[in-house]
Amino acid sequence: MLQPAHTIRRLSLGNEQFRAASRCIAILLTVVIFGTLGFWYIEHDNDWGLWKSLFFTLITITTVGYGDQGLSPTGEKFAAVLLLFGIGSATYSITSLVQIAVSYQSTRKQKMQNKIARLQDHLIICGFGRIGRTVAQELRKTEMPFVVVDCEPTIVEEALDHDFLAMQGNSTDDEVLRQAGIERAKGIICVTSSDAENVFVTLCARELNPGAFIACRAGTDSAARRMERAGATLVVSPYTTAGHNIADAILRPKLAQFLHSNRSGNIELGEFQISEDSKIVGETIQSVGREFPTVVFVAVKRHDADSPTRPGGNQAFCAGDAVTVAGPRRDLERLYLQAEHVRELAHC
Repeated sequence: MLQPAHTIRRLSLGNEQFRAASRCIAILLTVVIFGTLGFWYIEHDNDWGLWKSLFFTLITITTVGYGDQGLSPTGEKFAAVLLLFGIGSATYSITSLVQIAVSYQSTRKQKMQNKIARLQDHLIICGFGRIGRTVAQELRKTEMPFVVVDCEPTIVEEALDHDFLAMQGNSTDDEVLRQAGIERAKGIICVTSSDAENVFVTLCARELNPGAFIACRAGTDSAARRMERAGATLVVSPYTTAGHNIADAILRPKLAQFLHSNRSGNIELGEFQISEDSKIVGETIQSVGREFPTVVFVAVKRHDADSPTRPGGNQAFCAGDAVTVAGPRRDLERLYLQAEHVRELAHC
């Protein structure tokens, strides 16, 4: 289960923007302090305390006004001076702060777009709901680059708070997918709350990147069939998966307990493809297994086969074989180096 993580994102304003913001805040504070102390000193005989002096200063420079406050002649003259200089100073400062904030948002958006434009072989997560958050956290563990796309600005801000690359937009829009780098992406993960939107995103993504891996979330069996017809590589129904997990927990409690206790990542399920110049080409599973005793060879898919099969100990590895393994991450990493593969990891 994804645990809520609240992080503090540091705002990196440029030196010029920082100085301008500091100057505006200093002007505002100077006007407020000057007005407060002035009214308090002048109207002290009329029982004006610091709070009333501050209150009258604020309603003066903001031109709110609450009628006659019983000012003395000297207080009226001071209020006139404060009106002339205070309103102008406050207006200038507030306007400048707004401009700085807008400029910062624009600069941050541009920096984000530049980072996304440099991504290659990344993943695109469409929808940052509960499933999208979990997917993002798991991808971060394996250092897989990805970008989050969501149409809600508050959700995009939440993704940015987690230090994820994120952009606001409708994922059914081809231009938004292009900005997210769909044509350079390794795959796209459609996990919005709408089945119709996931189907449409699948159609768009398959058209823009025919070779992309497309994974979808489906709420119903009929939606899953539509996603498969639209070109989805993998369709997952969270309700069906949850039902299977609960049934497994009842029918095979020890196995379910092991899988549940292994969420920390002690054992991982991995897949790699053997290259032509790999050290293990021609080696049998039994001989490789002696070097990696903690690794279990789950399945092997020959390059000319349609589906994987359970390997035998005397079966030799061939170039192009796709091998599914399970074991500790450290041992899998060593095996991957020998196979010279592109890593694709998933937690059990």
